[in-house]
Parts: sequence; C-alpha cells; structure tokens
Amino acid sequence: MAAGKKPDLTGVHFVSRRLANGRRRWHVYAWRGGPKIMDAEGGTKPSLTPDTVAAFLTAHETKNEPRRDVFSGLVAAYLKSPEFLRLAPSTRKQWRMWIDRADEEFGDARLHLFSNPKMRGTVLEFRDKWVHSPRSADYALEVLSRVLSWGLQRGWVMHNPAHGAPTLYRNDRSEIIWEDHEIEAVAAQMAPHVARGFRLASWTGLARGDLIGLRWNEVGELYISRKRGKTKVEAVIPLFDETRALLAECPKVAVTVLANARKKPWTPRGFASAVEDARTAAGVAEGKTLHDLRGTFATRLMRQGFEDREIDEILGWETGKSARIRRVYINRKAVVISAIERMRKRDKRTD
Repeated sequence: MAAGKKPDLTGVHFVSRRLANGRRRWHVYAWRGGPKIMDAEGGTKPSLTPDTVAAFLTAHETKNEPRRDVFSGLVAAYLKSPEFLRLAPSTRKQWRMWIDRADEEFGDARLHLFSNPKMRGTVLEFRDKWVHSPRSADYALEVLSRVLSWGLQRGWVMHNPAHGAPTLYRNDRSEIIWEDHEIEAVAAQMAPHVARGFRLASWTGLARGDLIGLRWNEVGELYISRKRGKTKVEAVIPLFDETRALLAECPKVAVTVLANARKKPWTPRGFASAVEDARTAAGVAEGKTLHDLRGTFATRLMRQGFEDREIDEILGWETGKSARIRRVYINRKAVVISAIERMRKRDKRTD
C-alpha cells in the first residue's frame, strides 16, 4: 500500500448486543463470517483503531472460506448458495433484511450450541422481539429456520431449533373471495388501465408479481404459460371467454400485458395501492385484498368442475396443495352450490 494512502476497509462487519446494564457491546469482524478483529462498548458504532485496521488487513491477506464454526460463517455461505440466489429479487431483498437481523443476534454464536435443547428458548426470544407484529415475528422465525435447514443439509449444524417452533400469526381466509358485484363496484372506481388488470387477476389467479410481469409472448391461443416468480414453477392458465375479452381490451404499449398511465410496466406496490384506493372509494369488500383474487379464480375453476389435481397444475402448485388448502383459498359454499347445479343438469339429461 502506497505511503499516505488510506486502506480500503470495505466489508467490515459490525454486530451489536444489548447488555443487561443497557449498554451495547460491539463485535467487529473482518467481513461477514470472518474473524473477529475488535470488541467495544458504547451506544454508537465504534471507530476502528490502528490495531484493528492492522488485524483487518492481516485477515484479508489470509482470507479463505467463511468460518464453519460460527453462525456468521453459515450466513455468509448461505448468501452465496444457489438456493438463495435463485429466489426472486424481491424475496431476496426481504429475506436479506431478516437474515441480517438474525446475524446481529447470533453472529458470533458457535454452531454447536444450536444442538443444545436450551437454544429453542433463545430462538423464541428472538422471534418475540416482534411479538407486537405477529406476521413479522413469524417471518423472522421462518428465515432463521431456512438458513439453519440449509446448514443442516450440508453438515454445518446438527440440529435446527427453529424448525417446528410455534407461530403467532393466525389467518383463516376460507370465506374471503371477491363476489362478482364487488369486483364490478371496485372496478368502476378505477381508471380503465387499472380496471383491466384488476379484472384479469380474477380470471387468471396470478399473484401480483406474476400478473404485472405477464408478457405478451406468454399468452397463447388456449392458455397463458408463465413461470411463477417465487417458485419458478410453470403456471398454465386456461383462457376463458372472459379472459380473452379482457386481453383484447389491453393495448400493446409495453412488453407486459398491463401498463400504468405512463405506458410502463407496473410496480407491485403501485398496482396494489391503486386497487386499495378503489376498494375504499367503492365502500365494498372491506378487508379483501388483491391476493384474495387468487382464491376467487380457484373457486371459479371449482365451479367449472375442475378437480384439485387440475387446479394444482393450472396454478403451478405442488401436487396435493389444492386439496390441503381448500379451506383456505376456496369458498366451500360456492363449490357445493356448483356441485348441486351440475348434478341437476345431469339429472335433466337423464330424464
């Protein structure tokens, strides 16, 4: 290094802990998963001393693979893994936030400690930091469990104390679907380019990200074929007459089927906000979300006589998922009424 030139300290990793006395203790690593080069106490992030800088440079001169004996090393390895990198960008961004929080909590913990039965309680204490927001608490637990499961499969840890831990959030949306009159009432409050996308969601069952990302070259004569953003599983959506009519109304001003007022592809938040605003203005369907249109489409398939296995194929779900989540996504009353109607039609033909 040239005389007078400041060293490049990119990658220094700070982890803080709150002590029993209320103060914070800082652990400083040469990089995420690398060796510790400094300890300090204080309310703000500590400055690096000359000795710490020297330790940083020495560590990088001999840098190898992430340490295999501490949680930070496991995190560093997981973030480079194909399992993490193949996730959708939006999912990686969300997971990275919770992975960082888990790393702040357990970064310098020795991995053999995760086999201790007492670690289950420590994991639940980590989850309970967000007890005021049950969905966030469960997300923290899920992401931690995914990292540990990845490590378990590769021999980094011998046990995953987060697996099977109780969750806090409870949400049964079994009867929450959009009725046709609600869809029309909300669509009436929308600009035409928003209404087309809203109605299309109810006739394709595509999740928000897949809906706004749907490209024209994924629309065929008989069906839509698109790989789902999160799972990369192909969804094959049959085109009903209503679906074709909606697609015919969509101007081809972008590579995507749906476009915003600037003739550009929608952002996920922008489209969801437009739907929420229209629902509020219409004064109907309180509490129903854009995501509930997935259940609406599944119910429509059930009304048409599609079997669970067929719905799995159409929506890109793994085999058997439709049967397992029937009470979550599909309106049971509508299905029973539809079955009665089909039975009456068969009876009339027999007569």
